[in-house]
Amino acid sequence: MSKSLLPENVDNERSIPWARHQMVVTKQKDAEIRSSSVYGLFDSARPATNFTEFYSDNESILDQDLVFWVTSGTYHIPRTEDIPVTTTVGTNMGFYLLPYNYHNECPSLSSRDAIYVHHTDPSDLKKGVTVERYGNTATQCLTPKPTLESLLASNPDRILETNHGNYVY
Repeated sequence: MSKSLLPENVDNERSIPWARHQMVVTKQKDAEIRSSSVYGLFDSARPATNFTEFYSDNESILDQDLVFWVTSGTYHIPRTEDIPVTTTVGTNMGFYLLPYNYHNECPSLSSRDAIYVHHTDPSDLKKGVTVERYGNTATQCLTPKPTLESLLASNPDRILETNHGNYVY
């Protein structure tokens, strides 16, 4: 994530107030669809969408449907290879929303399909590993795969192409 370098409420910064924060959490409202508008550049003194109104009411978010407004950005240092087009290779952005101290232990420990793999003899790794399944069979941990016959019974157009798209692939 990158921090906005523009001073608040100066010039065109008013049309991008979402850039002031790296993350804002608000109560879900049907009228608050986007944090900005394509028309914001025409009148930055009175932007079409004022994102600060989304959170300035300071509403409680307890037991509500939430919207996470996440600002992600990069600093681009121009280079000669950008001419005539700036490539997008390697410029993927994303974020992970992960719990922090939500569980007392790893939730997978209570999984009914838990297995434990350890060295048969830690002093001699060539002896391989032992898999403990705690009473589960090997097939219990596998996702059942449909057979070709069952797929064709539910959708013969996969092979025959007789209905020309009446079935969903």
